[in-house]
Amino acid sequence: MKNAEVSDRGIKLFNENFVVNLAKILSRVILSISIIFSMSTFGFSQEISDAEYSKLKKHPIIGLSPKANIKASAGFIKGAMGLYKNSVIPEKYMWLMGLAASAAMKCEYCIHANKFNAVKAGANLEEIKTANQLAAQIAYLSTHFYASQMDLDKFKKMVGSMKIDNDGNITTTNQ
Repeated sequence: MKNAEVSDRGIKLFNENFVVNLAKILSRVILSISIIFSMSTFGFSQEISDAEYSKLKKHPIIGLSPKANIKASAGFIKGAMGLYKNSVIPEKYMWLMGLAASAAMKCEYCIHANKFNAVKAGANLEEIKTANQLAAQIAYLSTHFYASQMDLDKFKKMVGSMKIDNDGNITTTNQ
């Protein structure tokens, strides 16, 4: 029965509106952090010892960064990985959402990493297929609506709207 509960929860979590809204919120948070992070670190040369640099440049991802900001890259990677483990969303679903986003962005590296880590976190093949299908559906509908120049205000009236107040409370309205 536990698997059925997990499966039901997965279906609820992968509701299209939830994923779209979560992606918007996450992208705003990531953009804000990136701007703050870049202003505080990337604009300035970072002091780093030869020993520390030698160690960091061996990392397959961090090592792609120039010496001037390799410490910032290491901090970003550590922080990004913490998001998967310390989120209010269970880790498996974080990786599955990452897989869907990776597929939409057509990032082969991201697809591999997110799929591998989703499986490590307990995802099964059906959940992976569902994440893939969700990415395909959103990509299809996005392309279709955009190419059709669908009126966004009419679309919002059809789907409903939501508001987030200053305390983070979310209210939805269907019209």
